[in-house]
Amino acid sequence: MLIEKPQWLKDRNVLLIDGSKDVKMGKDRQYYMLHYSIDLFTLAGREFLITDDKTGEKLSNFKELGKNDIVMADRVYGTLTGIAHLKESGADYILRLKARAFKIKDETGKEIDLMKEFSSLMSEKYGEITGWLNIKDEKVPVRICALRKSVSNEWKGLQRLKKEKGGSPISALQKEYNKYIIVITSLGEDVSAEQVLDLYRARWQIEIAFKRLKSIFEYNEMPARKTENIKTWFYGKLVLAALCETLVNTGRFSPSGGRKSKRRGTRACQS
Repeated sequence: MLIEKPQWLKDRNVLLIDGSKDVKMGKDRQYYMLHYSIDLFTLAGREFLITDDKTGEKLSNFKELGKNDIVMADRVYGTLTGIAHLKESGADYILRLKARAFKIKDETGKEIDLMKEFSSLMSEKYGEITGWLNIKDEKVPVRICALRKSVSNEWKGLQRLKKEKGGSPISALQKEYNKYIIVITSLGEDVSAEQVLDLYRARWQIEIAFKRLKSIFEYNEMPARKTENIKTWFYGKLVLAALCETLVNTGRFSPSGGRKSKRRGTRACQS
């Protein structure tokens, strides 16, 4: 189901960016990575790139960005080089911030202690501060917006963190960061911290898009290896996905759920 666009965005586009390291191609089934950007409110693809699995997830992989775009992405994309790339392209951003990603300073040049700044936030309350980044010897203003998690969401986040760490110890700073959802944004103060974080919540739409493409349309199975052939295969998968979505939304096709019905649904769309 599509998300309704908030009025405050006006004619701005919101692009969701993510990567998936599970694309298998060729006879040897070698793994590649899909880098993908979609429009939040239409779910239309803006740009995709398939690279070897050693190419990292970074914002500089994406070139089709402009001044009317707001880019949203998870922690791995929240880097100084990524922000510099968006600044050069003219795009705004809302990026999840991870612990010790980079230094954020106040007007005097002193590093800001984010955990100290947000420590007084009560459960499910919003806060924000203004800071400065040093990007290519230029002082760039940014806003840091935070939401204090509820007790249950804090516990769930800690369990996910333990799983991600795979048994490695969790630092005290990581535990503190887990209490909040913290994003860095270039959007002005005419957009509230609550609006910024409410919009960021919708970032999960790209996760859902990946899951649908993988489970129903097997996007990660590519028999081709040449770039032009890969694009042909992937565009074919997207067309099939769009067709099935249209049939479901118009009531002309209604899968009953489960693995068998998904396969029947895919065949129905193909026919």
